[in-house]
Amino acid sequence: MKKRAKTPTATRRPAKADIAPREKLPLVEHLKELRRRLFYVAACVTVGAAVAYGLERKLIDVLLRPSHGQDFIYTSPMGGMNFLFSVCLDIGLVLATPVIIYQLLAFVQPLMHNTSRRFLLFASASTGIVAVLGVLFGYFIGLPQALHFLLHQFVTVQVKPLITIQSYMQFVALYLFGSALMFQLPLILLFINRIKPLKPSSLFKYERHLIVAAFIIAFIMNPTPNIVDQLLVVLPIIVTYQLGILLLWLVNRGKHDPDILAQLREQDRQRQAERAGRTLVPFIAAEPLEPDPEERPADIPEEPEAAPAPTAAVKPVPQPIQPAVYPRTYAAAITPSRRNYLPLRGQVIQ
Repeated sequence: MKKRAKTPTATRRPAKADIAPREKLPLVEHLKELRRRLFYVAACVTVGAAVAYGLERKLIDVLLRPSHGQDFIYTSPMGGMNFLFSVCLDIGLVLATPVIIYQLLAFVQPLMHNTSRRFLLFASASTGIVAVLGVLFGYFIGLPQALHFLLHQFVTVQVKPLITIQSYMQFVALYLFGSALMFQLPLILLFINRIKPLKPSSLFKYERHLIVAAFIIAFIMNPTPNIVDQLLVVLPIIVTYQLGILLLWLVNRGKHDPDILAQLREQDRQRQAERAGRTLVPFIAAEPLEPDPEERPADIPEEPEAAPAPTAAVKPVPQPIQPAVYPRTYAAAITPSRRNYLPLRGQVIQ
């Protein structure tokens, strides 16, 4: 038996560069997608909260350790239940951070250039790891010093701190969230660079503004007059900003995309030069040609013969001559260079 010769197929797997961009969807489709992603986030947070509820005692001991043995109270019968619910919810949000970041990036993916699913997974994992590092930094370094200053600086014989457990938990959650967000600065710059390319040289111009903002954030997170405690918050912000600029330089180093605006200006300049080099043919009005009897339209009746001259007693009223319309004849009298400027149909031959 003869083997059938294999014919090369023209089909191939489309590369990433060949994949067409996402089409614009109506607002209803975006709302449906947002609802679906919020459902995934809510499910992950619920699972994380359920896991935290099984480890509630250990987690509460860990969260109360930075307070240095401070006693807390709750002022309502549901205060203890609210505290437990807030602890489980916060732990569930921390555990679901990679999923939250992935769903957020997948929702705004059409705004980013050359973004694949692998990049989304890598960005979500790296964001979760950096967030954990920020939480550890705030828990072991920033939070104990801030609580020591706030709980023991204003204590006298008659003034003692009497803090509810809900307010303490809100302060701890907000502080750790700020610490996690502070370490996300390099990744935030990379995400912005995906949407709109950034230049490292332009980011250096805003460094002094960043330093002022870092001292303001440090005073809010660690309100102590000790300059060393302030620098513990200021230095990580400045270092992460410089790290973000370095990552931007490494990412954009191999990209030499031409400036689209410069290309358009160059094309416009070339076309203007071409138009300036052309000589316009002056329009010479041709004499009207005699209409060809064969080209006379069938729907136009022939002109009637002249009536006999009236008698002297009756003075005739002059009648205006109705000119005939001959589009083909009139169009033949016009040069080709003027056909785009004069309307041909419906012109009257005098």
